[in-house]
Amino acid sequence: MTDTLGWRLEGALFEDGSRLTDWTRIHESGNWMWQYDTHELSFEIYEHDGQFWKLYRVRFAREDGSGYATGFGGQACRMALVRYRRNARSPHSSLLMQEGDEEWVRTYEVNEEIHEVVRAGREDPKYGAPWGPKRAA
Repeated sequence: MTDTLGWRLEGALFEDGSRLTDWTRIHESGNWMWQYDTHELSFEIYEHDGQFWKLYRVRFAREDGSGYATGFGGQACRMALVRYRRNARSPHSSLLMQEGDEEWVRTYEVNEEIHEVVRAGREDPKYGAPWGPKRAA
């Protein structure tokens, strides 16, 4: 069982043989967050193989000031969309979330005491249960 998919060819092909062009983008953050002193990150959520996957987008300002160079950062992580049952600190972003707020979190970060699962992948022997650290397919 896995919660991640790495790149075989960054931006094009994953280690499971699927192509990014075959995945369906269902959410684009649109917010760029400054990281370290070098680049910004944003993210997109894709549907693939009955699961929801987060892909980080990265952008760097070009040295000559002509614009941004963009690409992908890291691997794809399996995600679930949750709604907060009460005010709580997010196990994913560490932000203070208000009751009713929604956020995409990694499947193993779902905590049913504070989260109501709004959207998650299907149970599958390849990936395991749709969410939760102690669930097995």
